[in-house]
Amino acid sequence: MKMRIPVRVALIGAAWLTVGCAPMRAQTADSMAKLGVNPTERDTTPLLGDARIAALPAEQRAGWQAYVARSRALRAADQALMAAELRAAGLEKMTRAPYVHDFEVLPSMTPQWFAGDSAQRMASVILSFQTPSGGWSKHVDFTKQPRQPGQSYFSETADWQYIATIDNSSTTEEMRFLARADSARPDARYRDTFVRGLGYLHAAQFPNGCWPQVYPLQGGYHDAATFNDDAILNVAALLRDVGAGRYPFVPEAERAAARASVDRAVECIVASQAREGGKLTVWGQQHDPLTLEPTSARRYELTSLTAQESADLLRFLMSLPEPNPRVVTSVHAAVDWLRHNAVEGYSYENQVLTPRPGAPPLWARMYEIGSNRPIFSNRDAVKLYDWNQLTDRRTGYNWFTTAPAGVISRYARWAARHPLPATTAR
Repeated sequence: MKMRIPVRVALIGAAWLTVGCAPMRAQTADSMAKLGVNPTERDTTPLLGDARIAALPAEQRAGWQAYVARSRALRAADQALMAAELRAAGLEKMTRAPYVHDFEVLPSMTPQWFAGDSAQRMASVILSFQTPSGGWSKHVDFTKQPRQPGQSYFSETADWQYIATIDNSSTTEEMRFLARADSARPDARYRDTFVRGLGYLHAAQFPNGCWPQVYPLQGGYHDAATFNDDAILNVAALLRDVGAGRYPFVPEAERAAARASVDRAVECIVASQAREGGKLTVWGQQHDPLTLEPTSARRYELTSLTAQESADLLRFLMSLPEPNPRVVTSVHAAVDWLRHNAVEGYSYENQVLTPRPGAPPLWARMYEIGSNRPIFSNRDAVKLYDWNQLTDRRTGYNWFTTAPAGVISRYARWAARHPLPATTAR
């Protein structure tokens, strides 16, 4: 008989809360449910559909309508260029880009490496994969040849997906690479492409200051304000560096625009922090772009609160040199929530959960809103309260994290400099 390992969440000052097996029930149906399959991605009600935007207050409506119109125009331009390439090449469908799991600027990419021919060849390939709208897709191997006519910007399918995106550090990491390449061997093409990337990031920013996962807009959960995998955080961090002058070739007007974008991003981060019973908690992986309430992403990423991305957001907010009272209140409340929702007595190594009394605390990737119970799901989108019931999503996804521990350890020193405002309620 297989033993079920219950997950216990230690509530400071309260009794243990045992999280066992809940009745199997489906999440709210979405438009893909009728397909009778278990697709990885949820096709939800359009988050930025015309009807939703038309229902906004008049003072908000025009900004969102202009945003969506700009997205549609850029998407049409991207697709028109591809259509022209396909006609000229005599192709009926795009060919896939070469695949690689991750692209990032590695520690091994030293200034000496960037000055070499390998870096320059890779930079040329990166230039070729910038979309007309100014961004990049993901999972593209830039060690291969430059993009060919009719070749997609994306590698996993030949469909129009993730063109372009900030998912998986895309766009921001390509821009950082080109800036490093220019520093080693100056090239106007690298600088111009970087500035075009800034234009893309500014265009993609929501009127409320957050960013979608994919822009031009793709629809479904891709249109949500995306904290998942630090998407928004990566953009805000790059723009903060631009605004601080860390890329000297960027004109001052662009630096000022970057600083303004970061200020708006901070406001959106703070505004997105979820509340329970009027009390601030933490953040979800994705949030509705209009209401800023937590929402679902992929089928196994249910509407929830998240410890992983919340810890990273806290690290960013705590790095602000002059946080305003709203930011200070936000940080205090989120750290308090994390302290009260640690998972005690377990280790999580190589994506395996094991009882281990006295082990350092863990935090679940997702918590049920309202109960703060860890939740899990397979690709069938059924909410589970027991990690042992995972099957197709048991591995390949990090269900627990230790990231909040580092943030909490830094918090005491930060809190001494930024006490909770006496007149501000959490």
